[in-house]
Amino acid sequence: MATIRKRRWISPSGAPREAWQIDFVDQAGKRRHKQFRLKKHADAYLDEARGQVRAGTYTPESTSKTIRQAADLWLDRAEAEKLERSTVDQYQRSVAIILTLIDPDTKLARLTTARCEQLRDDLLKAHSRAMAQKVLKHFRGVVKDARRRGLIATNPAAETRINASGRHKRRLEMGIDIPKPTEIKALVDTAAGKACVLVCLAAFAGLRASEIRGLRWADLDLGSKPTVTVNQRADRWSEIGPPKSDAARRTIPLSEATAQALRAWKVAQPPITYREGHEKKQRPAALVFGTGTDQPESLSNLRARLLGPTMTAAGVSEPVLDQAGKQIRDKKGNPLIRPKYTSLHALRHYAVSSWLAAGIDLKLAQRWAGHATLALTLDTYGHLIPRKDGHEIMRAVASDLFG
Repeated sequence: MATIRKRRWISPSGAPREAWQIDFVDQAGKRRHKQFRLKKHADAYLDEARGQVRAGTYTPESTSKTIRQAADLWLDRAEAEKLERSTVDQYQRSVAIILTLIDPDTKLARLTTARCEQLRDDLLKAHSRAMAQKVLKHFRGVVKDARRRGLIATNPAAETRINASGRHKRRLEMGIDIPKPTEIKALVDTAAGKACVLVCLAAFAGLRASEIRGLRWADLDLGSKPTVTVNQRADRWSEIGPPKSDAARRTIPLSEATAQALRAWKVAQPPITYREGHEKKQRPAALVFGTGTDQPESLSNLRARLLGPTMTAAGVSEPVLDQAGKQIRDKKGNPLIRPKYTSLHALRHYAVSSWLAAGIDLKLAQRWAGHATLALTLDTYGHLIPRKDGHEIMRAVASDLFG
């Protein structure tokens, strides 16, 4: 039976003291008691405790796990689920940030919605909005996992959010985030061999960098109707694994120019040399972009040895400026330049935007891009879809009805 009573006593210093004490029995039949200075706080706690006892979820502070312990359990679960190494690495970095902004020894039983909201604000002050969103999402994952385990009765972080406000999200722009058609043409005209294949797969087939690095010759059909099928990817540690998601498993038609570049590179690609006993042997490479041991080429090598030099040679570059905006020169007085687009993802942006500009069906664009939802495709590229004049559309509609 639960009770609330007013308790009075004399402190060691001789001062009178009073508090409201609650007593109740938890779901395990163990007696619990707690004191509050104000009766309203005692009433509120007892009401909540009663509900938790009925649900079998009451956890006393004395046995409650800490936030650090809950985070460790969450990370252990991620590894047990055999999530990708890069995903676990992101989780670990988020936990490190969380534990610098909130006392890691805070008991879960004492975690409140107000404290979760304070963490939200602290993340926004210390990090970019995108990073704050990611870390908060992972914190909510920690608390949700603790709730699932029965370590906390309720989820105080359930409603804590950092919304993606429109004014904080800049739209992709042609010539800034996405290469212009003239720049892509210059890259294709300049690139040769392996570099040309890299540019074509990213700019025309829209493959992600990890998908390109994990691409096998067996995933390509270079016949009369050439295609590329994404069956695997290479993470940043060059470990081969499944695609990013189920939606990332897809088959994309290839242009004839891309197919020709692939055929030429397949002939020119050096074979893999290996030993069988004391004898040296050779075999064709399994990976389109592999090392001498047929391991995935690192992303840094693709950028530094293929993409960057091709952009510079094609004139798709920009001057290197100092903090004052003045062009930097080398020891010989020559102006320093750098590739205009440093990421292969810029070429992927071009691929998707070019499909939409060509009037492709939106669902097909989503499928070729490997996006999980159509909303993702439209949120990222919808503003680039060519639109007819509104009055022309209305005239066409009226013409269909009235001739």
